[in-house]
Amino acid sequence: MSNHNKIRPVDKNNLSGKYKILFSTPQTKNSNIPMEFRGLQIYNSKSQAEEALKKRKKLTKILEEKRAKSMQGNKRAVGNSGGDQSNLVQFNPEVQQLKNAKIKRAKELFREGYQKTEILRIIIKEFKLQRDLNSRSWPKWLSELE
Repeated sequence: MSNHNKIRPVDKNNLSGKYKILFSTPQTKNSNIPMEFRGLQIYNSKSQAEEALKKRKKLTKILEEKRAKSMQGNKRAVGNSGGDQSNLVQFNPEVQQLKNAKIKRAKELFREGYQKTEILRIIIKEFKLQRDLNSRSWPKWLSELE
């Protein structure tokens, strides 16, 4: 449960006194969030606190829209440009065929009595994969092998 962006009385016994809001603090020094909306802020009245919270939420919406606009046309995620699921690299037919071939070969080796670590090393060699032969992380399909 988050304590951020909630108006609370500074003194629980005096509800007509000062109010506080705990805003989140960005982890970077280069932030578009003004200092008045960072960390613990104290206000003299509840109406001031409500106004500040309203301004902060409006700023959040503006910053999210600005970030989304700056991400349009971003080519860093080439396999997933435009958010279209069919563009994902793992749905590429060649990738699917390679994965299915690896799974089929792994099942054969498992039936022959090889252990999963041995199977992983054999598959890396046979398919000339760019993985460390001593890798301890298994692909999900190998973990589910039975």
